[in-house]
Amino acid sequence: MMNSMETTRITATLPVSFIDELKALAKSNQIPSVNFAIRQAVDDYLTQARKKQYDAMMKEAAKDKAFMSRTSKCDEDFVFADGEVQGEW
Repeated sequence: MMNSMETTRITATLPVSFIDELKALAKSNQIPSVNFAIRQAVDDYLTQARKKQYDAMMKEAAKDKAFMSRTSKCDEDFVFADGEVQGEW
């Protein structure tokens, strides 16, 4: 996560037990701060949501014959390009 992001303050309501656990983790230096943990959780959530959205878009695109034709053609055009690489990238 980038530290140079523009930020804004919001008010959110969370269960007291969550905050207590986060404070305990911060106090024992297992996380940098409560704020860090919340930001990380939101970042993880948004990453998963974007992936679901992308997956849904790709499922829709798979129904488009023109898209599938272009994708298959591109795959055929580059089939030997990967053969030049030995093992993992």
